[in-house]
This record gives sequence, C-alpha cells and structure tokens, in this order.
Amino acid sequence: MYREQSLLALIPARSGSKGLPNKNVMQCAGKPLIGWTISAANSVSFFDDVIVSTDTKEIADIARNCGASIPFIRPKNLSTDTSSIADVVKHAWESHQTSEGAFFDYVVLLQATSPLRMSNHIESAIEHFFIEQKSQQDSLASVFEVDKKNGWLMEKNQNSSYINFCFDSIHNPQRQKLKSLYMPNGAIFIIKGTEIDSGIYHQNTIPYIMDISDSEDIDTLDDFNRAENKLLQSK
Repeated sequence: MYREQSLLALIPARSGSKGLPNKNVMQCAGKPLIGWTISAANSVSFFDDVIVSTDTKEIADIARNCGASIPFIRPKNLSTDTSSIADVVKHAWESHQTSEGAFFDYVVLLQATSPLRMSNHIESAIEHFFIEQKSQQDSLASVFEVDKKNGWLMEKNQNSSYINFCFDSIHNPQRQKLKSLYMPNGAIFIIKGTEIDSGIYHQNTIPYIMDISDSEDIDTLDDFNRAENKLLQSK
C-alpha cells in the first residue's frame, strides 16, 4: 500500500524465449534469474502482493521457492511470441485481487530480465510516479539516457535515393543543442488497473530515469554474462 493505493507487483515469466531459451530460470550469480527480481520486489514495503505470471509449472515452482505468489497459470494464448504485455498485465489484474476481494489500484510490472534493477530503484520509481502523476491515465516507464550522438541518426526512405535525419528538429549541427533522448530499459512500469486498455506507452507516460549501468535487459547470452558479472562484482 502506498498513499492508500494498493499495489500489485507483477513479474511476467513465460517459457518460450527464442533468443536465450529458459533464460528466466537460468542460474545467474548464484540464483535463478527470476529470483533477483522477486527478491527486489519482496524488499519493497509498498507492495500488497508479489506475483509471477507464467505458463509452466517448472517456472511456477522455482518462482514460489524464490518467494513469489503464483495465483494462476497464464493461458497459452497469452504466452506466445506475439502476445501483448498489456494483455498479460490485464489478465493478471483481472485474475488476482486483494485479500479484501478488490481489484488492485495499480500494477507495478517488473520484468525478470532486468536483474540489475534493485529494490531502491523500485521504491524510488513508485515515489516519483505519485509525485509527478497529473491524471488517472498516467503511466510510468523506466528509461536511460542515450548518447546525444543518437540524435544524428539518419534514415533512407525506401522510395528515395536520399538520406535524411530521423528527427525533424535537427537544423543545427551543435551537439549540445540536441534534445536529450531516452531508451526504455524494461525494468519498471506502473499502470493504473482501470487504465490498462490504454497500454503502457502513451502521451501520459512519466519517465523514471535510471543509470545505463543498471539498465541491462537480457535478450542474449552476452547480455546475461554482462549482468551476471556485475551482480558478482556487487556481492
């Protein structure tokens, strides 16, 4: 509970990863990868419950042993490569209620592939969201600032032989005048339960800026090895 609002920590972990099979339960610096996110969530006092949404008993058992609740097994139609994360969030929010039988006010989505996101990041993001929130439609997404040189990105139109800047605002070559650019890191999202149909990213999305060194999002074995090395060094 935070400011009288009930918060559900949701950790999605399906089995069908193509880039790095079974990555959610691979041993990473002494525990299953998903265990790092479960531990971080359980260390946050704001949460009314910490659950994992998965499609397999194997992941469910591992997640339960790491300290998460498993109130349901996710349907197969929400566990494919093309499944929308917003639909996964909506299913969890509609399927699992508070101990009083009410819907949670907010869902805090924490992806298991972000093991460098710790409890202090989660707490700070929640506090930041409720300070910055202007409307019930607001959501939050964690991001990191990318090098301003990315503002010079150019693209070639398929129907043209010319190349142009991706951003119309680039008229002056001075680097210091380029706008700050941000990349989502997949670590933390906050969505009001009744607004899930609007999606996660929209015009009312509040950024929570994290350091790039804490923003590893594991898709490949190289990503995994970098994250594991950082976790081992931090012990």
